[in-house]
Amino acid sequence: MKNFMCIIAVFLFIGCKNSPAPVSDASKNELKETKSELVTEYKVNHSKNTIKPGTLFTITDAEKILGERAHLSDSLLSNKDEALTYKSSYTANALDKNTVKTENIYFLFESFKMDTTAIRFYSSIKKANENHGIKVLHDLGDEAYFHSDNQNFYFIMVRKGGNLFRMKVNKITKSTSLDAFYEIAKNISSAM
Repeated sequence: MKNFMCIIAVFLFIGCKNSPAPVSDASKNELKETKSELVTEYKVNHSKNTIKPGTLFTITDAEKILGERAHLSDSLLSNKDEALTYKSSYTANALDKNTVKTENIYFLFESFKMDTTAIRFYSSIKKANENHGIKVLHDLGDEAYFHSDNQNFYFIMVRKGGNLFRMKVNKITKSTSLDAFYEIAKNISSAM
């Protein structure tokens, strides 16, 4: 339970720290064109590759991990001087009858203008969780780790260059697929 509360605190801290900021006029124009869609066309221009944040993690991916039908429950794009941030969350359509839980999956992508900023963010979050049983992953991005209490959540964080993403399943059920969680994390890492 202590591990779970620590992860929640980190997500809340990150959420507060990365709250939406005013978007530049050029970005506002680009956002207006895509606002009705899932912000899939906003391109990360300062990245080595062109990345469309809204296409990195889709409802198909969420349903594969959750093992059931789901819907988009939230999405947000913000652009600050330091980074572009894209957040989305998907919620299972039905309550799991065995556990009386509703599964959610949260996705956060950040593209920093400087790789050193992404390195610093990754290191600080990893350090905050090191004493809670993390598993370092060597086959994703430049650095990555996985964390779970094996009852309530799966969490993964990957940094590749100046890009960083976090994915978290909250309320694990019998239908939740850890294999799909890793597979989709690898796909996202490759796309960055």
